Amino acid sequence: MPTLTETRPQEIAAHALTRAMEYADRAGRYAKSDRDIDEFMSSRITAYSGLATVYAEVARAAAAVAAETGR
Repeated sequence: MPTLTETRPQEIAAHALTRAMEYADRAGRYAKSDRDIDEFMSSRITAYSGLATVYAEVARAAAAVAAETGR
């Protein structure tokens, strides 16, 4: 059975911020693509933008917890 380790809020914030930036970059690449923005491309842009937003919110919340707890 794997051992569970405690993840500190700073680690969560850093990971979430990295993921938010990755998804935002993907959305940006699809939006700036030379291909026509069809329904498929539009849905990908929307999905990646949404994921970037969610991860950014997780990063913000984890950073707030880290600041409050001093961890």
